[in-house]
Amino acid sequence: GRQDRQHKGAMEAKLSQSLDDIVAASRRASGGGTKRRHQTRTPIAKASRGDTISSRLGGKTGGRPAAAKQAWRKHVQWKRDAATGETVVRFYETDVVRIGTDDIVLSSGGYSNDVTRHCINDALSNYVFSVKQSLSGDWFVSDGRTRLVRFTDGIVLSGAARELKAERSSSV
Repeated sequence: GRQDRQHKGAMEAKLSQSLDDIVAASRRASGGGTKRRHQTRTPIAKASRGDTISSRLGGKTGGRPAAAKQAWRKHVQWKRDAATGETVVRFYETDVVRIGTDDIVLSSGGYSNDVTRHCINDALSNYVFSVKQSLSGDWFVSDGRTRLVRFTDGIVLSGAARELKAERSSSV
């Protein structure tokens, strides 16, 4: 009862304050100043032979083993849908790419991560389209030249199944 009313009153008081006032009050309550508390650091493991910063960050001299980078591939299934004639690429339980005679349909199934994007791009490797990620994390579908469209689940690339990479290079 009484404590709840006091807590509610304190929250309402904070909501009516500016952010600067809240920060200043917090500093006064914690002893003031801008001093940082001493933080203990975990020692960095001693590098082994051949271990470099570049390899730890996934640079061309190392990173995760190739097998680990490609482990997702064992969860990809390619099948032909007898009812529609489409080639369907399934990643785990999600149909991420459907390739028809004319159109290609893309979906992340709600899993907008690098591995799903790599899987979609792997399925599109024979076509001129690929899924790119912007610095803000948004996905876009690009033909590498002029077309750039924001990726949404279920996006239909009209006529894309007819745009193979080999045809583009011979028409240049």
